[in-house]
Amino acid sequence: MIDCISRIFWMAVIMPAFNNTIFGQSNQCAFKIPVAQAIIAGPGNLLSRATPVGLRPANNTVVNDTLYTLPVVVHVIHSGSIIGATDNPDDSLIYAMIDGLNKAWRKSGLLYGGVDMKIQFQLAKRSPSCNSTSGINRVDGSSIPGYVSGGITNFNIPGSVTEEHVKRLSRWPNTDYINIWIVNKINGSGVAPGGYAYFPEYNSAITDGLVLLAGVVNGTNKTITHEMGHYFSLFHSFYDDSLQTTCAVNNICALQGDRICDTEPCLLQYDCTNATNSCTGNAYLVTDTPNVYTVLNNYMGYTDCQWMFTSGQKNRVRDALLAFRYGLISSGALSGPSPATPAVACIPTAAHGHSPYYGVQQLDFNTLHIYSNTSGADSSIYFDRTCNQSVTVTKGQTYPITVTGSYLNPHRIKVFIDYNNNGSFTDPGELVLSGYNSVVTATVTIPLTSFPTRTPLRMRVVADNPALPEPGACTINGTATEGAGQAEDYAVVVLPRQIYSVNSGLWNFPATWSCNCIPANDDEVVIKATHLVTLSNAVARCGKLSLEPGSSFTGSENLKISGEE
Repeated sequence: MIDCISRIFWMAVIMPAFNNTIFGQSNQCAFKIPVAQAIIAGPGNLLSRATPVGLRPANNTVVNDTLYTLPVVVHVIHSGSIIGATDNPDDSLIYAMIDGLNKAWRKSGLLYGGVDMKIQFQLAKRSPSCNSTSGINRVDGSSIPGYVSGGITNFNIPGSVTEEHVKRLSRWPNTDYINIWIVNKINGSGVAPGGYAYFPEYNSAITDGLVLLAGVVNGTNKTITHEMGHYFSLFHSFYDDSLQTTCAVNNICALQGDRICDTEPCLLQYDCTNATNSCTGNAYLVTDTPNVYTVLNNYMGYTDCQWMFTSGQKNRVRDALLAFRYGLISSGALSGPSPATPAVACIPTAAHGHSPYYGVQQLDFNTLHIYSNTSGADSSIYFDRTCNQSVTVTKGQTYPITVTGSYLNPHRIKVFIDYNNNGSFTDPGELVLSGYNSVVTATVTIPLTSFPTRTPLRMRVVADNPALPEPGACTINGTATEGAGQAEDYAVVVLPRQIYSVNSGLWNFPATWSCNCIPANDDEVVIKATHLVTLSNAVARCGKLSLEPGSSFTGSENLKISGEE
């Protein structure tokens, strides 16, 4: 299977002149970029794992300047030591680390230059099970043979433990949280590299996030600032589309080098003493005039004088957020515990194993825009996202819904909404989308019939291998050779329809109301100022009635309001 990731490493050193712990010079980055792969598997069935489709630019100044606060969970994988030990930093150091990250990303302080990224980070308040959390998990990793002596590895270094094994000790859904693992050693060393991270596109739920050495966890070390840049798709400022040892070709700046047009090509540097850019033969271009900062001062380099991001980097980061990590925006992880959850439903089973080709790559439904990977890459055929991923809709309204299958392979795609909240998806009208394609789109009209409102209902999204038989809400099939797809659950909260009077008139006369209908069931009705509405001897129903000042209503004895009968 192709790893669509960026693996980033460096050494931490002390720079007394800046009173700042930053990156050292003895360790180069290992940087892997996805390679195209397409496999023909059977007549007419193209299975592909493709190159990244690239970022979808958010060319909107309003969107681009929105302040986003994103949830973080920190997993401290210590070696059995007490809190406060070298490999088990106490809460105060973790708080200081997050504060330092926010100062850098928000350009908050005297020496900080460049742009305010308008992204900040906060420890989660709600766990995946909807309970309260501090956003810090501490786990004893000494139970894993080899962890105490070798730590974690993502390059199969002998004597170290694979990252999948270590991260399995404590891992929260990457659609809802930024996972940060603090470890005792990386690739056998407690000194270098200081950390690594993964690019967002085609990320794997089992590894996605940041890994940091415990020694870089404090309020001054900038390793986390740099790594968070990679997490949001930033390359090194000295990236050259190869081994990062030459000057990048810069004929099309958006497609070459670091893909940023306001960071000039440069070679890897470890300090800021060199005034001449060897890639141009000229002095480094000043990109922050007040502070006289250049590309050497960029967080995505390796120097000891990092103080800025550029406007181009801000655009790329925010494009990555909106394209591949939007779930962090819609996540409920910063809202505190939630007692309300949908009715329990069947846990899907699969006739065959995980697939590297099939799964729910993207769900777009009203305010939900959730990106994920295949069942193989995520190591699961089922995710229950109802605790942290919720969408609000209104009775009688129509909403577009789109489900994209992984790698744009053909899928059998279905979406169910358990409107009556009975834990079953077999009732009439609960199958709201069904199709066979790489992308399936439909419109969902929320029914006006009586069912629970203002309470979470379960929506199940299924994207399976196109082989027959078709999947259902509880069964995913697939094949023995290609594996099975995925099912994902989300919460849907339905609000009552809101109706208001457009003029004086009879209650049972449709023209009296904004919907050109007669209010019913749990509709929330407002009689606007100066309007007189009369209910005759017939009995009428609604969910709520409100009168604006200067309005009046007669016939209340014949009106039945939900909850008051």
